[in-house]
Amino acid sequence: MLISYQTQLTKKVNLAGNVYLFEFSLVEPKEISFLAGQYLILSVPHNGKIFSRLYSIASPSWQKNSFELVVELVEGGMGSTYLNSLNIGDKVLFKGPAGMFTLKKTDKNKIFFATGTGIAPIRSMINENQFLLENKDKNKNEKKICDYLFWGMKNKDYIYFFDEFKNLTKINNFHFKICLSRERDLKDLDQRFFALGHVDYVFEKELYSEIKNSLFNFDFYLCGSREVVESLRNYLLKKNIPSSNIFFEKF
Repeated sequence: MLISYQTQLTKKVNLAGNVYLFEFSLVEPKEISFLAGQYLILSVPHNGKIFSRLYSIASPSWQKNSFELVVELVEGGMGSTYLNSLNIGDKVLFKGPAGMFTLKKTDKNKIFFATGTGIAPIRSMINENQFLLENKDKNKNEKKICDYLFWGMKNKDYIYFFDEFKNLTKINNFHFKICLSRERDLKDLDQRFFALGHVDYVFEKELYSEIKNSLFNFDFYLCGSREVVESLRNYLLKKNIPSSNIFFEKF
């Protein structure tokens, strides 16, 4: 059953271009429980009526008293116009959580493919999984689990969350590449974390040959536009990756 949440806007930060991070604190009830990857339903008042817009939660599930959304504000979009009009302290109504695109707590390595703001639920999943791995009992014989992120962006002007993901690589078994599809070179960029091309191309070039004989040991999570997700899913299926190991969300 969906729960109604009365919230208050506590943070509104321009991340890059028209992409913003919104943080909402819980007013009533005081806490929220959700699974990493789920979304909330925003109530948008417009011309005396209430409309619904869906937004993935970008914060980890252990964050109980507030949550974050990562939204690209689209000119003329009803949800975008409403969110853009909000001021710090404004009260906002959500319902949820909902959605089946959730982190599976398996002992498999995880590979995440995201494009643009499709990073929102993926960020929640990565932080959740890294937290679980970091707090797992240490055992020398225990299988070492890795997380890999391939995140597609147009160019370096759209980059955000870089320092956050870089910090994860320092303390956990996490690897990421930001895949720039419209840049001509990687000048002034750290090539440990950046690559040219679309996410499937970069994955093929930098990781596939290393893991192609152990693909059953990996779960794949895809999030982005409908066309991109369908293309990535078909690409993985052609690699003989079982559909049961592929989880996806389309915007």
